[in-house]
Amino acid sequence: RYGSVCSGAFLLADAGLLEGRRVTTHWAGADRLAARFPGVTVDADAIHVRDGKLRTAAGVTAGLDLALALVEEDLGRELAMRVASQLVMFFKRPGGQAQFRRSAAPALANRSALQELQR
Repeated sequence: RYGSVCSGAFLLADAGLLEGRRVTTHWAGADRLAARFPGVTVDADAIHVRDGKLRTAAGVTAGLDLALALVEEDLGRELAMRVASQLVMFFKRPGGQAQFRRSAAPALANRSALQELQR
């Protein structure tokens, strides 16, 4: 197996190891990875992705999710669940990266004095 965490996907892509593969990376760099490497299918919402021997994770904490998935893959679900419990983390994190995205522009409040201050 081989893989990457976060923007490490760019290094693998530069090395030609992602061509024709499905991967993920941090949501902030996903569009850039997809544009720069059109032969790579980038899943911008996935926490981590398994494609054959390739494993990619979205960000640093997603790397922990991936590590836990590798424990499950190699040593079984029961042990992986015990590890998750000891780490006080979800066994399988609910949702994808979309829940963590933040828009660049703050929403303006309905009160004009506050809107003026925001402007």
